[in-house]
Amino acid sequence: MEPTQIRARVLFYGDDFTGASDNAAQYARHGLRTRLYFTNPGWQTLQTAATDCDVVGVAGTARSLDTSAMTAELLPVLQDFARLPVPLVQYKCCSTFDSAAHTGSLGHAIGLMRQVWPDCFVPVHAATPEFGRYTLFGNHFARAGHEVYRLDRHPVMSVHPVTPMHESDLAMVLNEQGFKPERLIDLRMLDQYQSCPEDLALALLKADSVVFDGYTQSQAVTTAAVLWQLSRQRQVCAMAAQGLAHGLGQYLRESGQLAADTPVQQLAATDRLLVLSGSCSALSAAQIDAARQSGFLCTRLSNDILSGQNAAGFADLQQKTLQALQAGQSVVIFTAEGPQDPHTAQLRQLTESWSPGELTQRIGDCFAQLAGRAFRETALTRLVVAGGDSSSFTMRALGAEALQIKASHFTQNAHFASLVSSDPQIHGKEVLLKGGQVGTATLYALSLAGF
Repeated sequence: MEPTQIRARVLFYGDDFTGASDNAAQYARHGLRTRLYFTNPGWQTLQTAATDCDVVGVAGTARSLDTSAMTAELLPVLQDFARLPVPLVQYKCCSTFDSAAHTGSLGHAIGLMRQVWPDCFVPVHAATPEFGRYTLFGNHFARAGHEVYRLDRHPVMSVHPVTPMHESDLAMVLNEQGFKPERLIDLRMLDQYQSCPEDLALALLKADSVVFDGYTQSQAVTTAAVLWQLSRQRQVCAMAAQGLAHGLGQYLRESGQLAADTPVQQLAATDRLLVLSGSCSALSAAQIDAARQSGFLCTRLSNDILSGQNAAGFADLQQKTLQALQAGQSVVIFTAEGPQDPHTAQLRQLTESWSPGELTQRIGDCFAQLAGRAFRETALTRLVVAGGDSSSFTMRALGAEALQIKASHFTQNAHFASLVSSDPQIHGKEVLLKGGQVGTATLYALSLAGF
């Protein structure tokens, strides 16, 4: 296939499904035609998608995997990407950069990109200002509620059950994971080159790797412009959160390189909603509580079900869920109500001997069974899955193949999509995949009422 036949401007791999869908939505909001697959669809499908779409993504589960499993998952995707003449590739990481040498290693992911593209330029861009994620002089900060915390002092990320963040300097985080960025482009330089990003791109033409600061959206756009210019001259493999997608889309639109108008964002109301929450964040707990007060049936997916010790209990949970949905009542099934939930501590003890990813795999399998039966046996048309890792496994186990962004509520950072599936009872159903830190307490009521 000739390079001129390829439409795609960006290829990306998302290390969990919620983050990957958010990334896809940030590109789509600016008129970039975007398709996100839930597993590597193979070379021929990617090639076809790249002739029809501006952005093609593959959502994965690398965030919850050890390095050997990451290699098995990620390397085939990157090798297929490399067969396409698209010089800008993004590994979409979480905007809180949570990772560790043993699980979801971003340093290992960079190493795999370097294995496929040995001479690529590696920019690191975790900042997502619209979402309250900032990088200042190399140190990362994240909003929680109305406050902003340094990453290693963040009330959620510093005590994350799998990848607690004890360092805020992004270069040091990556260094602990086997990759050492060469230099930093700080806030002052981004402001200096705002009107001439091509000059900064020229200065970085022979650079190895850079951490980019980011506090404002205009700085994110400058970074995106620099990377776009660089990708015209060399392969760029970015370790970046969704702030890069928003910045690049804005840059391409404002520079006249996109002809499409910004899509209208509107979501119709629905009569019932199923929420499957695998997140243990405080915000997720607040969302569950608000749903309960709004009349949702809220029920726990218990530890004994997850450990495989209560098949009868799971059958009963499925039946109660179906009965509620058939009666037109919305339902929340959850694994935890916040980080202090005693069931969470018990679950950690129960799963100490499990391999990485086994718990989220089990949660995903249970969620997929619940969602699959709900779609097939009730009039349910809309689903919310909370928790980046569990949503990844849920979508794959459900039999969904890809998604197309339908509508976004950017204040909530919530992106609704239509599912693509060979199963007609799954195809076309609406889904919101959200991380534990996404939305306000009333997000589930909004998901029901539309906007």
